[in-house]
Amino acid sequence: MTTDGYRQSDRVNVRMPVEASWIASGGTAVKQTAQTLLVSRNGGVVRLTEKLLPGHELTLRRQQDGDGYKVARARVVAEIDCDSEGFIYALNLLEPRIDFWDIDFPAPHKSEEALARLLMECGFCQRREVVYLNEADLKSFEIRKCVARHCKQCDSPAIWIEAVSEALRRDLEPVRPTEPQKERVVPRRNRTRVKARVLACIRRRGFQEEVAVCEDLSKGGISFRSRNEYPEGSRVEVAVPFTPGSSAIFVPIRIVFSQRIATAGLFRHGAAYIKPPIDFGD
Repeated sequence: MTTDGYRQSDRVNVRMPVEASWIASGGTAVKQTAQTLLVSRNGGVVRLTEKLLPGHELTLRRQQDGDGYKVARARVVAEIDCDSEGFIYALNLLEPRIDFWDIDFPAPHKSEEALARLLMECGFCQRREVVYLNEADLKSFEIRKCVARHCKQCDSPAIWIEAVSEALRRDLEPVRPTEPQKERVVPRRNRTRVKARVLACIRRRGFQEEVAVCEDLSKGGISFRSRNEYPEGSRVEVAVPFTPGSSAIFVPIRIVFSQRIATAGLFRHGAAYIKPPIDFGD
């Protein structure tokens, strides 16, 4: 958990298989293959078929290339939902520094300088990172669907592309918070806007996800056009840039204005990024 009350890393919507094992209340060893719904630097959200209580400890195991495995201990933070397939749990990794997910998460404070974010991978070694895109990166991705950046693992310049999860085959339902939490809008420190025609995915609880067209981005928010009208002051989540089938990174935004474009049958929205409180699995 953080001490400042805010999320320690981005949460990536990615499905990957993971083996979970634990000791049940009767002393019986249980093992099953689970699937992640979200991952972050210090935890994740997984679906299991068994009922577990907060505080229960598990051993997670992920297969690496070849016959290798990566193992981590985790603790159940809370049961946050359930469906016909099982129970959905927020987990906290007890040793987050082992890089269990094989994803490099940047320091949280760097996100305030980003126009957009993507899960990307090095074209040489396939190392995955959450990448914060600046204006030049965003333009490169808009035109070429890749960016040039240094790879720490290769220790050389490389071409990076968006990481697409093979396991992600359908849209994910939003994770429901257990109680209302205070939010604040990112301060207006730099509102220089960058024109970019990229897709954005808008997620609102209780509604179907919508793929919209982003018109411009800044460090404080975005402007987009969509088929649906989002009321001023409402809270939604956005992933931008967005590619269908990708491991999207959704962040919360607050709609600050909504304008009908009568001639096109669309709505133009302006939205400001929200700095969220710490969430389960961070």
